[in-house]
Amino acid sequence: MTGLFASIGVDLAREDLRQFTMSVVAAGIAVPLSRRFCDHVWTDVSGARVVARAHWGRVHHLQPSLAGGAVAVACENIRLIDDRTAVMDLLDETGGGLVCPVAVHLEDHTALHVAGGGLARGQVTLSALAETFEPPAEGTAAPAASGLVSDDLVRAGRAAPGWTPTARARLHGTVRLAELRTNTLTGRPFHWLRLRVHPTIDIDVAAPSSTLPTTPAPGTSLRARAVLTGRLDLQPDTLRKGRAPSHRSA
Repeated sequence: MTGLFASIGVDLAREDLRQFTMSVVAAGIAVPLSRRFCDHVWTDVSGARVVARAHWGRVHHLQPSLAGGAVAVACENIRLIDDRTAVMDLLDETGGGLVCPVAVHLEDHTALHVAGGGLARGQVTLSALAETFEPPAEGTAAPAASGLVSDDLVRAGRAAPGWTPTARARLHGTVRLAELRTNTLTGRPFHWLRLRVHPTIDIDVAAPSSTLPTTPAPGTSLRARAVLTGRLDLQPDTLRKGRAPSHRSA
């Protein structure tokens, strides 16, 4: 988890976790979801975002993310599988049909939990916290194909008993926009990229400044291993409330 925070310019090895949590709660927007649950959502001008999840007033989880501004993607068969992750099928509304199944760390996980743990259909704005990059070697032509593959979900048919997917994925796409940004809460830089991974899907990506020697130019082809994050833009007051199904029985 520490590495994911580094993607948005937060070094928890140096930051005092308690002080950082208090700063996020104080600067964030409180989103009450039920008598028991409240999310505190902090968004920096750089696009860095942290969701502090509180249960009966006590913060029990910090979720790093990126305030993605790419176009939302249609999805269906949405369901929670653990305390922060949902699986869903991404759809191509232009060409029709399934793009791929993915697992995503949801910013609005708590709202989905309060609503019952699943939705038949929705719209997800995807982002990613990159762990590693593989820029093309100098002098080689950039591959034409792009793609988004959730490493674990593609092997579901061969999974061992008790196996569950994770939000780690492989991204291969073309840089459309790129900037070196600074997290104003910590003063530390990170790379922000908009990566086209499918003709109809862009993903905003955050990465530690150490992962790329320079900010890549638009048109650069990149491969990355990353953790997918995103939001469904759920409005908890309009959703049917119920008991979320256990991920152990999903």
